[in-house]
Amino acid sequence: MLQEEIELNSYKGISEAIYNYANSIKDNFETNIIIRKNKFNGIDYSKELQTAIFNKAKEEFNKIGKRVFINNGEKIYVSNADIKESIAKTVRSIEQKVLLAEHIAVFAKLDKVIEHGVKINYAPEIKNRPKFKKWDYYATPVIIDGEKYIIEFDTTVRDNNEKHFRLERLYKLKDIKKQVVPTGKIN
Repeated sequence: MLQEEIELNSYKGISEAIYNYANSIKDNFETNIIIRKNKFNGIDYSKELQTAIFNKAKEEFNKIGKRVFINNGEKIYVSNADIKESIAKTVRSIEQKVLLAEHIAVFAKLDKVIEHGVKINYAPEIKNRPKFKKWDYYATPVIIDGEKYIIEFDTTVRDNNEKHFRLERLYKLKDIKKQVVPTGKIN
C-alpha cells in the first residue's frame, strides 16, 4: 500500500476527510472555477421529473465536448449513466436536493471540477458488487454565484479497470461542520 493511501485512509470516513480538507483551505481559498447558476434560478425543480432534471444536467455537460478527463495522470470517464446516477442520488437526498440548481450548473464545469480535484480519501469496494473494485473521493473548491463551496465527488474503478465519475455532493464552505451529511451511505 502506498504511503499516500495509508494517510488518506486514516480518516474515519468521507465526512471527516471533507471537514479536514475544508479546514485546510478555508483561510486560503483559491479557485479558478466560477459557476453561475442564474439561468437555473426560478425553476421549481421539486416539480420537475427526475428525467427532465437529468436531461438538463446532460445538456450542460455535453457543452464541454468530451467525456474523459485527466486528474493527476489518471483518466476519469463520465458517461450518461454516471450523470444519471449522480442526479438520482441528489434528488433523493434531502440535504442535496435543496441545491439542485447548483448541481445542474456544476455539470457545465465538470471537466474543471474533475481535473482540479484533490484526492481526499479512498476505500475498497465493500458491498461485493462485482462491477466495482475501489472508490476514490475528491474535493474541489468552487465559487457558485459568489459563494464558496466544496464539491466532493466519487470515482470508482470498474471491473474493466476504467475509473468512472459516480456522483457529486455540494457543501457550502461556511456550513461545513465536523459531521458533514452526505448524499447517501458512503462507508
